[in-house]
Amino acid sequence: MTDAQNTPIITPVPDPEAGTRIIFLRHGQTDWNIDHRFQGGTDIPLNDTGREQVRTAIGALKQAEADGTTVDAIVSSPLSRAVESAEIIAEGMGVPYRGAVDGFQERSFGDLEGQIATRELILASRQSNNAYNVEPKKDFLARSLAALNRVRREYEGQTVVVAAHGMLIALSMTALVAERHPELLNEDGIYPIPVNASLTEVPLQYLDNAIDRLVVQHLEPELGPEQIPAGAQNTTLTLIRHGQTDWNKANLMQGITDIPLNDTGREQARTTGKKLADMGLEFTVLVSSPLSRAHETAQLVGEHFDLQVHKTYPELVERAYGAGEGLDIPAPERRAPERYYPNVESERDVYIRAVRTLRNIVRELSEASGDQKIIAVSHGSFIRRALSAAAGEEWTVTVPNAEPLTIDVPGLFAWDSTKQFDEVGRLVW
Repeated sequence: MTDAQNTPIITPVPDPEAGTRIIFLRHGQTDWNIDHRFQGGTDIPLNDTGREQVRTAIGALKQAEADGTTVDAIVSSPLSRAVESAEIIAEGMGVPYRGAVDGFQERSFGDLEGQIATRELILASRQSNNAYNVEPKKDFLARSLAALNRVRREYEGQTVVVAAHGMLIALSMTALVAERHPELLNEDGIYPIPVNASLTEVPLQYLDNAIDRLVVQHLEPELGPEQIPAGAQNTTLTLIRHGQTDWNKANLMQGITDIPLNDTGREQARTTGKKLADMGLEFTVLVSSPLSRAHETAQLVGEHFDLQVHKTYPELVERAYGAGEGLDIPAPERRAPERYYPNVESERDVYIRAVRTLRNIVRELSEASGDQKIIAVSHGSFIRRALSAAAGEEWTVTVPNAEPLTIDVPGLFAWDSTKQFDEVGRLVW
């Protein structure tokens, strides 16, 4: 369907306590809409009818404004048909257009884009075998729901119009209402695709639950306490975060992106190695993350003890920040990035991976040569979770670059993940 809809905002599930409101606007008509072609990520512009449809939608928003719903801002998908729709609404309402938000792009239909959307091809696009390279539904929903959560946080207490796309609106709404309001779904089990330039209010009261189910991923199996290995009773383990990088300096999320040390970081590593040597400390083995900023830090520290990197452990890498890597994300989002960006390693999984990896390092090195004095060079988020688990209380401060920190090995082996997280994987202290 492509007809304009000059009706009030559709609110499928009213929220009596709504403070923040998000209203989806499907973009106006395009020539591919007329032909019933799969558009997806192909950047097809509005046609003249589509522009007029969006202008008509201004009337519905002005009626809502007269009834007490004041629109504070407009954002959009990055695709031009949505951007232009947003700009038309912004101008007509006298409300600022705040730009495009990554994650609100239409679902990519891969090899189907440009083809006529026959019933046969529509059904084929929903098959799990993905013969046409359609964006997996799971990935699509993770990015759309995460984008909704970022908009909700940024515009708390305000009403925002999001100019987006038919399938994005339909599947996002399905994810939000299916469990509680199956009567709102069509015979295919999907919230109906809205017509061009129509307005649909998002039931934000269901967003957190949908994020728990569809955005946050818990992949690590539970990890219980273990006995300290024979021969490791007196093993010590010193963790060192890598030295500074340019991304550290710019406050960007690094994650598993392989960013090298800068000159300051190299000097920090040398200073740390010298400081430890001047204290008269001795170490017997040096291991590191394979990421270059950690490996080079280990080499520079090791020079002061005549130690080479004995082994790199892939699981010593930093927390994966998914779509957040390379961004300077706001402080509230840094506290729970897995709820705002797709493909972020969950807090629970970082804890479990850190404890399991360090236990394995202690076990492997001690079983081979008895008690060891180990240096492991890793990354800030990894180290902070390991220290928290071993101490039994949350380490809340940022781990400084190149700072040596000794971890409690018995505490590491005593940790029990089943007592650390609630039923949806959230940290409990």
